[in-house]
Amino acid sequence: MRPEAEMWLRQAERDLVKAENDLRTEDWDGAAFWSQQAAEKALKALLLDAGYPARGHNLLALADAVRRELGLDVSPILGDLRELTIHYTVARYPNAANAVPYEVYDEAKARELVERARRVVEWVKRHLR
Repeated sequence: MRPEAEMWLRQAERDLVKAENDLRTEDWDGAAFWSQQAAEKALKALLLDAGYPARGHNLLALADAVRRELGLDVSPILGDLRELTIHYTVARYPNAANAVPYEVYDEAKARELVERARRVVEWVKRHLR
């Protein structure tokens, strides 16, 4: 694996740990944000490992780049990416969902997002060289 890709994957795994830690402290919006970040950084690791630049926060656009540039079938994680991508902004900004982020999320939603991120990270790890 390319060193840059390895760094991005390591950070993705660490962001997933942050999301899991936020579940324990009932920081539901934090868990949502770190889940999105884990998925984003994992996808970027995959693209970087293949020598493709990875920019942006839209997980669907990153998945499209993975499909187009690497020829991988992203359908197993597409639903997870659809759900996770919006939490880059909704989990952080009161004007993104017209509500304060910490009031928008609950335990069930946070746990769902962490599980979705875990699936994405594991999928990426299976496709890395």
